[in-house]
Amino acid sequence: MPTPRMIRRFVLQGAVALLLLLACPLLRGSAEAAITCTLTGPTLTFGTINIFASSTTSGNATLTCTTTGQAQTFYACLSIGTGTGGTTASNRTLAFGANTIPIQITGGASWPSQIGNGTSYPMEGVVSFSVPRQSSGSYTFPIVVTIPAPSPLPTPGTYASTFTGTDFQAYWDTTSHATCAALVSAGTTTIATGTFSASAIVVNQCGVSATNMNFGSASLLTAALSATAQVSVSCNATLPVTIALDNGATGTGPTNRLMKAGGNSIQYGIYKDSAHSQPWGSTLGTNTATSTGPSATLTAYGQVPIQAAPTPGSYADVVGVTVTY
Repeated sequence: MPTPRMIRRFVLQGAVALLLLLACPLLRGSAEAAITCTLTGPTLTFGTINIFASSTTSGNATLTCTTTGQAQTFYACLSIGTGTGGTTASNRTLAFGANTIPIQITGGASWPSQIGNGTSYPMEGVVSFSVPRQSSGSYTFPIVVTIPAPSPLPTPGTYASTFTGTDFQAYWDTTSHATCAALVSAGTTTIATGTFSASAIVVNQCGVSATNMNFGSASLLTAALSATAQVSVSCNATLPVTIALDNGATGTGPTNRLMKAGGNSIQYGIYKDSAHSQPWGSTLGTNTATSTGPSATLTAYGQVPIQAAPTPGSYADVVGVTVTY
């Protein structure tokens, strides 16, 4: 039978072993706690754009953070750089070979200024969001890409730019910072990188504009009145174009258009020549005008013929111009 002293020794050894077993799970759980963040970006496609107007498309970039330990509040800034189509972060473009289309990148209503990398335009932020214990959470950055009406007109092709690596990244920390500059320079900051892209298709297009034709003032129409207007066509390629003028609001033909003032009217015509011998109308191959792009300006010659004196008033008409290419 063991002596009392030996029994006490066995009890003490058992107590030490029990304490070690209880401590090991606590140490192991602390070592495995981790915080990670990932950044994903949108693939934005404009499709075929109207090169005579601005175009906009939008999507979302998402910063997702996961903690396997305690609940965390994350602070982040989104940085967007030059992209593969641009030359600098302040000159971002979509590119098709050597041809480019300028773009603007903003955060929509929540961040109407352009988003940059802190040197050209400011980063977006600081934003914050909370993630529960042992869970994931995210923050969504709206991305709005705008193509202003291009000038000069872009060549037909597919234009694109990709933002990845240092051109598309989020700086994040679990410590609060007042500015993105402070967050970026903090020693505890981590960077998550991702990719987003934008593309647009440009096809052959032509646009048309015209100045007003003003016959001035007259008391009696005992002599013909003449006036001119300029019709300008702009294309993004060398294209044959046909320009048609309709008969106006109530006219019945190229030489029988009507300017109206209430129920009263004045007859007039529009011609392709100063001698007023070639009516300009809308019948293809008969009385339309032709030219070749990429740009052309044609003169429209208007004439009010001698006719009965109209009732005094301000007479007007609207003539539609159509370009076929």
